[in-house]
Amino acid sequence: MALESEPMMGQELPRLAARLEEARSGIAALVQSRERVQARITVLEQQEARLGGQAAKARQMGREDLARAALARQREAESQRTELAFQLDQLLGEEVKLAIATQRWQARKARIYWFGLQDGDCEDAFDTNVRP
Repeated sequence: MALESEPMMGQELPRLAARLEEARSGIAALVQSRERVQARITVLEQQEARLGGQAAKARQMGREDLARAALARQREAESQRTELAFQLDQLLGEEVKLAIATQRWQARKARIYWFGLQDGDCEDAFDTNVRP
């Protein structure tokens, strides 16, 4: 039986190794994107605070026109931040999906190394249809 499973292992292991490499690369790219989005969110939060202060100062000086302009820019920054927060959530979700798929593929690979494939194990029971 062990000799019969060797060809299947020979086919399965490279396929799993390729999936794992693609998933790891995908996770690295998602982490970089997530960090860029988070940095942009931080800048927008600081901009919102600064614009709020400018609006308050303009009101104190009796410059309602400047206060309205600062508040309009503040709302625009808030809108951009909200959109980026949504993108950040999506990136985190994709990162989690790839991490779970990577764990499953790694477990499958370990199972092949430790136990070998049995005749009925050709189908990847852990395949989540996630393709990096």
